[in-house]
Amino acid sequence: MSFDLKSYLDRFAEVCELRYGHRYNFGAVEKRLAQLREGKRWLVAKDVIHIFNHDTTPHAGYWKVPSEKELDMALRKQRLYLSPLPADVRPLVQQLVNALGGLSQASVVLRFVHPERFGIFSITMTYLLQIQRPTAMDLFVAFCEELSEWRKQFRLSSVAETEMALWAYDQISRGIAGTVEAEKARRGFEDDIWIQRRHTQHALAPILRNHGPLELARILLPTTPVLAAMIAAAEYERLLRVALRRFYRQEFVPKKGAVESLLDRLAGDGYLSLEHVAELRRIWQTRNKAVHLRDQPTFEEVEVMIDRVELICQPWERQRGS
Repeated sequence: MSFDLKSYLDRFAEVCELRYGHRYNFGAVEKRLAQLREGKRWLVAKDVIHIFNHDTTPHAGYWKVPSEKELDMALRKQRLYLSPLPADVRPLVQQLVNALGGLSQASVVLRFVHPERFGIFSITMTYLLQIQRPTAMDLFVAFCEELSEWRKQFRLSSVAETEMALWAYDQISRGIAGTVEAEKARRGFEDDIWIQRRHTQHALAPILRNHGPLELARILLPTTPVLAAMIAAAEYERLLRVALRRFYRQEFVPKKGAVESLLDRLAGDGYLSLEHVAELRRIWQTRNKAVHLRDQPTFEEVEVMIDRVELICQPWERQRGS
């Protein structure tokens, strides 16, 4: 059964009451800021003070709001219009950060002005989504983009509602509604295939982008040698195709004996030494074990396979044919 994120949105008010002793009407805040959303005026101190009022949202507890006079002076200098949103929102977000003193505060304002695009930024939420970026600004943008993907998957109406639902889930999973509820929530989240795929994608993408599949195979080798072998095998086959295209301008046709014939041809034309041909034949046997699941390859066999593909085959991408 898939994870029901929408059910946690329905419990948002309940969780707020458990956490803060108060229920909030976020829709009323969004309505109050409609003119900002429509680009009819710039952000003023009263908007910020209303958002961070204890009776309006719970966020006053996380930021000591400057005096209205101080805020008004900072915002009047910038005349900060929050609509229309530019294609790259980073400069606008940075202006808001400069005026309010922090990215978290800026995200709260953006969430109420543009609930369809922004959620409230926090380390807890980025950890829950398993996203990483080199800078806080890039992380915030990626955070909102990832929330949009979750919105589509779980059929919620806005990015802000998606963040609200995830926050409610996180609070319940930590035990705010009791241990039974917490265990049920965590189990549903951890068993959802789509969520696990997203987390895996975020974990693997930097490795593949910066290092490639052989480095990923090395990382997986101690715990899952067969999976590591499959990844290395796929890279081995890809590089064999590269060699055939680069040196002979031909496409690889998979059939029995095709790899052995190609290795012999590469040796005959001086692209491979006989010693390397022998090694590549051996690791092809390791590849067959992993792919056909007849005999599981050993840790040592897979380690040798990864090393030889890197040492012998990877240079083919940089070599030129005759």
